[in-house]
Amino acid sequence: MRLFLSLLAACTLCAQAAAPDSPDTLQTVEVKATHHRLVPYKELFYPMAKAVQQGLGGRAALAVQLRAARAGVRTDDLSVWLEGGGVSLPVRAGEHGLYVVPVEDRIAQQDGSFSINKHPRDLRANLVLIPTLPPDAWTIGEVRRLLRDVHATMEPLVPWHHRLLAWAFTRRLGVSVCSGSPLAQVEVRDGSQVLARFPTSEPARNHANAPVYCHRFTGNENFDPRARLILPEDAQVLLI
Repeated sequence: MRLFLSLLAACTLCAQAAAPDSPDTLQTVEVKATHHRLVPYKELFYPMAKAVQQGLGGRAALAVQLRAARAGVRTDDLSVWLEGGGVSLPVRAGEHGLYVVPVEDRIAQQDGSFSINKHPRDLRANLVLIPTLPPDAWTIGEVRRLLRDVHATMEPLVPWHHRLLAWAFTRRLGVSVCSGSPLAQVEVRDGSQVLARFPTSEPARNHANAPVYCHRFTGNENFDPRARLILPEDAQVLLI
């Protein structure tokens, strides 16, 4: 399931290879640090983030995952900015150290880029889709709609010679409800009636590379679309 995200990451690496390695020092009042251009914004990140906002708004977001490319590289002091046209916007790390990609039309028009306070060769950049529905909003119908719309949203952005591969990956994509415990359960309910209980028993890794245990919904489950999912208290919902 992670192969689909690897395809997006491959596009990121292509863009990264084209980016200049030389640092740009920006003289600003708020930030006085050396900024190194990591990847261009307009060519890849902006169109994908805008498509996700339009097609999956409120249900998923596009985020960047930055990991050390080699041993000894620190990421706890990492700073990220979106820059272009004299504007420098800090991008804060969220849950699991992910940076949600902003949709900034003006910076895209100014040929902007993501910049960091480290050398670009020190980090690996991956793109991930993260579900953003509130825990109490998940239903079988929402699972089906999200998986269908992810395919429809991302396919036009993939180069034509990769589309068959992308179709195969998104076709197998699922919504995984994960917990830190292999004994947790996901309930499917119709009102007060419990239709099914599924243990989170499948080992996986979340975006922080921490071990979790999941139950994966494919959208093909034989339940009414209005049936609600009752998630574990420590639930993490992943698209894998």
